Amino acid sequence: MSESNPEVMGRTEPQTVTRHAEPLPEMSEIRRRFEELQSEFIEEPRDAVKKAEGLMEEAIDRMAKAMHEQMQSIHRDIDGNSDTEHLRLAMRSYRMMIDSIGGRQAA
Repeated sequence: MSESNPEVMGRTEPQTVTRHAEPLPEMSEIRRRFEELQSEFIEEPRDAVKKAEGLMEEAIDRMAKAMHEQMQSIHRDIDGNSDTEHLRLAMRSYRMMIDSIGGRQAA
């Protein structure tokens, strides 16, 4: 699906938007562990839900850490560089991060 996404200073560029963002590599392990917990639910539902809650906290922590590292990388790229094109690309990267939080990712 193609949509126009606003760029800095009112410019627009056609972007391909994928409704499902690419998961972090670590998330495949989280998904695998969750599937194991689902099978435990039959025998011990309350225990499985408590374990799933802990797993969700771990997943959120991992995602936050990965996004923070990505944000720091962008900041290092523009630190001390006031070139408008670099700043535009930084804004675009931040927008892509925001889109990925909502489950969509601009290409």
